[in-house]
Amino acid sequence: MNEDIDMLPDVDVVELDNGFRALLVERSALPVVATVCWYQVGSRDERTGETGLSHFLEHMMFKGTDKFGKGQIDQQTSKMGGSNNAFTDTDSTAYYFSLAADRWETALEIEASRMRGCLLDPAEFQSEKSVVLEELAMGEDEPWRPLYQAVESAMFQVHPYHHPVIGYREELERLTVAQMRSYYERHYGPNRACLTVAGAIDRERTRVRIEELFGGMSRVEDRDVARSEPPPRGERRMTLRTPHSVVRMCIGFPTCRMGERDDYALDLLAHDLGNSKSSRLYRRLVVKDRAVTDVSALNEVRQDPGGFFIMCELHPGVAPEKVERAIREEVAAMVDEGVAERDLRRIRMQIESSFLFQDETVLDLAMKLARFEAGTADGYRTLANVLPTYASMKRKELREVAAKYFQFDRATIAWAVPAASDGGLGRNSTPAGMRRSTAKKKVKKATKKKSSKRPATRRGSA
Repeated sequence: MNEDIDMLPDVDVVELDNGFRALLVERSALPVVATVCWYQVGSRDERTGETGLSHFLEHMMFKGTDKFGKGQIDQQTSKMGGSNNAFTDTDSTAYYFSLAADRWETALEIEASRMRGCLLDPAEFQSEKSVVLEELAMGEDEPWRPLYQAVESAMFQVHPYHHPVIGYREELERLTVAQMRSYYERHYGPNRACLTVAGAIDRERTRVRIEELFGGMSRVEDRDVARSEPPPRGERRMTLRTPHSVVRMCIGFPTCRMGERDDYALDLLAHDLGNSKSSRLYRRLVVKDRAVTDVSALNEVRQDPGGFFIMCELHPGVAPEKVERAIREEVAAMVDEGVAERDLRRIRMQIESSFLFQDETVLDLAMKLARFEAGTADGYRTLANVLPTYASMKRKELREVAAKYFQFDRATIAWAVPAASDGGLGRNSTPAGMRRSTAKKKVKKATKKKSSKRPATRRGSA
């Protein structure tokens, strides 16, 4: 790591009496400004019968407020030559703008208006429900989403991470505008939001304008603490019948929270295991065995303990048990051997470059600040320790973290096979030779972003 790099930008913090918080960063190189309004509201906040409400409400936040009528938010953004969008995930909903520096304050006015003044017009609600249901249907046709969601639902049986961000069709169809209004009034308020502003701004003028627009708003309910997920008591396994012609696999291991030290170790392990053509699983499954067309590893930590996922797509005719056995062997080898020193140096350089490139545009910087402010215990100040933490990770610690989390008797394993066949899995959905964990003998228990890497559900996309 380059010791001369200052990872923490010069941030002015605005804190209002009602709990609203804003982070201001002045970047004058280009006459542009980006804003991100990040709410601590996501699918984890939904109760039984209202799954998908966070994402559905995100759509409705563009459909008119007390000061901006139907279509005016997008229309004004376009007229000013800017852009806007939003996304919803398990923990958060975020709204963002990029505008020229001489007109960006309109974004503040829009965010203030829709924080408590969203119209939620019944006719617009019914119209947009059709859009959301179509988005759900498109996702069901996408080959990876149903498989990923099946693993996620089996991994989280108590915690609300159990249900998908898009929600369940049966509940979405029955949602009423009254339910949405109640949800909106419970969760959307100044104490549940953080605003980041980055670009060519006047900090003092921005501070005053934030106080004027947001200072008079009342607090809403504080966020409930989600139910903790108990440790799994054994391997969980399932098979999905799909309309697709190839066999796919997803393995999930329960892990830790965003910003914890193990989170950084899991990022490094994901790179070594399956995030490049130099990774263990790519060399073994794609190059050597020619068993899969693609393989990847994903560390998806969240505000509550998240998961680590391994995914692959098999070549036609390849036996599933061969692929699963190879994955278990490579994971066991990682625990036993650790990450090679030369590979660790390369991985650190890749992660450092990616992390620093997130500061190239004011929107990426504003997004990164908001994500860490909302998702980690130390907020945006965590950014100062990200690269030093990666640099401090030694091979021994990585082996211990791998042994701690990559235990197949705690894993969820799902196969997606063509509906017309069993994909070679057999009646009990357990590949031959895998009745007992081949990796268990080798895996030793240890004594002991950033960001969500799964694509968020964005307005107007699957």
